[in-house]
Formats: sequence, structure tokens, C-alpha cells
Amino acid sequence: MPPSSDQLAVLDAAHEALPVELVEVRPGRTLAIHSQPRPGAEQTVLFVHGSCGSLLQWKDQIALAAKERAVVAFDTFGCGRSPKPPEWDAYSFAELRDDLAAVLARFSVPGRTMVVVAHSAGCSLALAVAAASLASTPPGPPIDGLCLMGAFAEPPRVPSIFYLPTFVLSLMQPRLSAGFEALALHADTRAGKTAARRYLLGLAPAVNAANDMFMCKAYYRQLSAPSKEEIQSVGAEVPCLLIAGEDDALEDPEAVNALLGAFLQSVYARPKPKKTAKARASAVPDKSFASQTRFSSLPSEE
Repeated sequence: MPPSSDQLAVLDAAHEALPVELVEVRPGRTLAIHSQPRPGAEQTVLFVHGSCGSLLQWKDQIALAAKERAVVAFDTFGCGRSPKPPEWDAYSFAELRDDLAAVLARFSVPGRTMVVVAHSAGCSLALAVAAASLASTPPGPPIDGLCLMGAFAEPPRVPSIFYLPTFVLSLMQPRLSAGFEALALHADTRAGKTAARRYLLGLAPAVNAANDMFMCKAYYRQLSAPSKEEIQSVGAEVPCLLIAGEDDALEDPEAVNALLGAFLQSVYARPKPKKTAKARASAVPDKSFASQTRFSSLPSEE
């Protein structure tokens, strides 16, 4: 079902605050991209939203990061303001991974670090791109840091409901969206006591209502994740900050623990550096701490 007039008004206001440009990032793949270049910045932060989401979810984080950094955020293919063709393979994990790699390459600037902040299924895309970049010869555009929120080591089981015909899913869309929002939004957010939380309360149903159910079905049926070996290769080379919500009703704690275990195995499997000042400066714990301090400041709620 299409968004209501009230939901369209919410989306229009959000779109005005975060304008996009439609960019062909690779042949046949056009994405809606919001960017704030900030010449002279030492770092670019690239935001990757979760499954069937929107770059609009990063509004406050973009505002905070853009004070000192260049910022990029985009709607994945089929989501938000990006094209939504009725083609099953268009929403495969491999295609979405290659889209992210193309965005990363387009906005990488020599001499400027690149940090990727990702949420939910977007974390799997970010890890897959980082692993592919490390494995390629020569290496692809580097990711200098990862901030992963609600990530998982293995894709969740596909709900059986996504095997129903698309027209049935479309009829069920309002109820499906309401159920998702009840699980995805924290009780404090649902209470709506601050402007930021009220924004999310209005935005979530509007974004969900605008989703095409064929896209959702194709997306979830093809959802994947990097292998354990790929995750470990990233954990051994890239500073990572892993964030999980204690009350996240959508995230399986075991999935978070599995991802954390893979990262820890990669760290402890590394050869111990020699006890020199240079070696100590490059040790993984130091790199991880530097990554954490970058993301320690969150936007205040008004």
C-alpha cells in the first residue's frame, strides 16, 4: 500500500533536509547519494543503512559528523530514493556489495581516511567490501575504520512470510511494518519524549510504507553475510567498533557473540609485535581504541 498523505509529508520534509543526487555508480546501477564534501577534511564518514531502510535514519549522525568530516550516505538499490526495478537479481547480496564498493571508490580521496558506519544488514555489506578490498591485488580503496551497529556473523533465517506472493505481502504491509517497528524501536524511542525520538517515530512507518514489497521479498530471500574467514581477515587489519543494543528485539545476542568471537580470534591469531615504540603504536588494541574514541560523542537529543 502506498504511503498516506501524512507519511508523504514526513518524507518530503526529511528529503528536504537531506537532499540527494542520482549517481550511476557502475553500469546500470544508479543510487540516491547525499554527500557533504568538506574540502580539507582529514576523514570521510560513509553511512550504510540496514535492510530495506533509508539514509534518512542517519540524520543526527550526519549532522554531527559533518561538523569536521566529509560525509556520504546513500539509499541502497531499491530503497528510499534509489531506483526500484522489478528484477529479482537486482537485489542480490553480490549486487548490493558491489554497489557499496563503487560508492567507496567514488568518494575515496588520497590522503584522507575512510570510516564506514553501518547498521544491521549494512554491516555485512561493509565487512564483505572490506574483505574483498584486502584480498584483491592490488588492494582496493582502503577502509580505515568500521563502526558496526547491530551486526551479525550469519544472516538470520528468512521468515517464511517472504515466500508468499508479492500481492499478498502488499496487502499485509501495514501490519508487517507495525510489527517491525515494535521490535526495532526502543521503548524510550516509542515514548517520543524528545524531538529526535519523535522524528524516528514518524519516519519509520513512512519509510516502510514507501518500500516496494517485491524488493523486500527479493532482498530478504537473498540476504547473506561474509564468511568467517572474511570476517577474520577484516578483524586482523581494520580497526572495528562493534555496537549491540541490550534491548534490541531484532538482534540475536548469539549472532553478536559469534561476530565478536571471529574478531577476537583474528586479533589473537596475529603475530605478537616486537617490543619497540613503532610496533606498540601499530598494535591492534591501540588502533581499536583510536576507532572507539572517534565515535564516543553522540548527538544530543532536544
